Amino acid sequence: MVKSMFKTKEEAEAWIRKIMGPPKRRLKGEEHDRVWLMLQMTEPVRETNNQHSWCAEYNVGGIMYDVHYFPDEDPFIEQYL
Repeated sequence: MVKSMFKTKEEAEAWIRKIMGPPKRRLKGEEHDRVWLMLQMTEPVRETNNQHSWCAEYNVGGIMYDVHYFPDEDPFIEQYL
């Protein structure tokens, strides 16, 4: 089915980028800890809740971050590339 949807690999990759949103990377280790401390001192631009997890979006100096919260787990941070 996928082959019939797209004529080229580039078309398929463009479609995936469109539905997945902008590329992000997950912060880890010391970088995660530094950014987490900074984000705790700012207000989120937007917050969402799907009843199983929460996400807060931050814009700090033009750099966008998503912080994902799950019950009984440490939050993880993604930076938009």
